[in-house]
Amino acid sequence: MELKKILSLGKPKTIILPESDDERVINAAEYISKEKTSKVLLISGLSKTNYKLRENKYLKYIDIKYSKEYSEQYKKILLRKNPDISNKELTLRLSNPLTFSCLLLSNGVADGVIAGSVFSTSEVIKNAIQITGLQKNNKTVSSFFLFYFPKKHRFESKIFAFADCGVIPNPTAEQTADITLQTSDNFKKLTGIKPKVAFLSFSTKGSAKDSSIDKTLSAIEITKKKNPKLILDGELQFDAAFVPEVAERKNPKGKIKGDANVFIFPDLNSANIAYKITERIGGAMATGPILQGLAKPVMDLSRGCKTEDIINMSYVINKF
Repeated sequence: MELKKILSLGKPKTIILPESDDERVINAAEYISKEKTSKVLLISGLSKTNYKLRENKYLKYIDIKYSKEYSEQYKKILLRKNPDISNKELTLRLSNPLTFSCLLLSNGVADGVIAGSVFSTSEVIKNAIQITGLQKNNKTVSSFFLFYFPKKHRFESKIFAFADCGVIPNPTAEQTADITLQTSDNFKKLTGIKPKVAFLSFSTKGSAKDSSIDKTLSAIEITKKKNPKLILDGELQFDAAFVPEVAERKNPKGKIKGDANVFIFPDLNSANIAYKITERIGGAMATGPILQGLAKPVMDLSRGCKTEDIINMSYVINKF
């Protein structure tokens, strides 16, 4: 199944792809523009390669030189933490296409930004937080991966979310609760499916003792208080969350009967390893990391991404 069909796309939104010197980005921009699922803007004036592509009828550019129009706004942002910022440093930072894209986003020129094929995750998140800010009443930026499966796969009809696979190495109980609430809301927003949340561990309902389990149990209680209606269970081993027969033996009185679709991991180590195994060995189609908790959609990519990954992320922004 294609992600585009799973998400049931609405009215096309305007998306900025700042890394317009990357062939994967150019190919994605052409594809998205041809199928008209989103309106795409690229940043020009970065190199001679970029300049040669400006005549393509499917590609629309905003020249990096126009970033100067936002110099006063950006200077105020930088002065909050660096009162000694020089005009030379300000000019240098404004020449960064990622920075320019986030400024355009914050001023309503576009609905979202997709970057990460060239820039690192830390650069993407830093610019997003600094310029667009966080969602109202939120302190946590996190991420999740959305998984679906190709035709004839035994899980062809399944859609899952894993969190947090890309941002917070060792989240606190409070952060884990935020990650859970964000992921559950966005899973429902993207797929239309009611979230059923499993808090994962190496233990199922007290079968082992460890401080990491205490943190998970605390996160569960915080999450319940913030959203009493959310279907959740834990702590659970993965098989108790995913396999009905195992759930019946290990967790017979639990709310999750082997039918979880949102999986919350205790730390970034386990989440990142699990998502790569699910994709590479399990054969799942993975979209992410989908960043969440920001005031406006800024999406990250792996630097090893394919053109298809960029296209799929445009579908995600279309639903945000």
